[in-house]
Amino acid sequence: MTLDTTSMIILTDSSFDAGTTLCDHASRIADAMGTGRGIVVVGASADDRAAVSRQSAALCGTGDVLCRARLLTMPAKENAQRLVGLLGALGVDSVLLDPATHAPITRGNALEAEPRLLHARRFEDSASQARVLVIAGGVGRTPDGDCTSLGTGGADLSGLFIAQRLGLGSRLVVSPEDSASGYEVPKRAMLFARRHGVKYSIGADVLPAGLSGFAFSA
Repeated sequence: MTLDTTSMIILTDSSFDAGTTLCDHASRIADAMGTGRGIVVVGASADDRAAVSRQSAALCGTGDVLCRARLLTMPAKENAQRLVGLLGALGVDSVLLDPATHAPITRGNALEAEPRLLHARRFEDSASQARVLVIAGGVGRTPDGDCTSLGTGGADLSGLFIAQRLGLGSRLVVSPEDSASGYEVPKRAMLFARRHGVKYSIGADVLPAGLSGFAFSA
């Protein structure tokens, strides 16, 4: 697998609205990928994020941002793990990437962290293991290896950051409602994409592998 022929799919938090389930996404990805290869960045639903936000407020001290970051990123991590299992059941050769080794290295507040560095070689090495690489969105890590959260819209930001570092265009998957009304890419992700010329398309569907089929904007 060479990364220059890889599709990047970002399942934004929006993509889980309106009753769309992870099973739905897995089926669509399996159909769209065919025999192609890709990287899938997985977000989480608003309800799941709200639940862990309440949990983090109850269990972690206000100053324990690393504890809160670990809890806030759990829904996306769990979704990524489940997606690999679902894809496997559908006959898609996939592997889960550990955020501890593959997530962007960040700086700043651990709850609104800014991605700064990616070990691209690790993605290239992992690409030899499976056709589809899956990683939790919105998850970062400090240089010392502690978990950080990229905050609101983190799946979009981390997905576009990984795409930029690997030289890929991206497909941002959103809910049908957001696709119809015009999805607003979260501000930090949008500014990053503009600053670095990251190409992406937006829609409720998962398009086939082969980035030439994407209608990109930047």
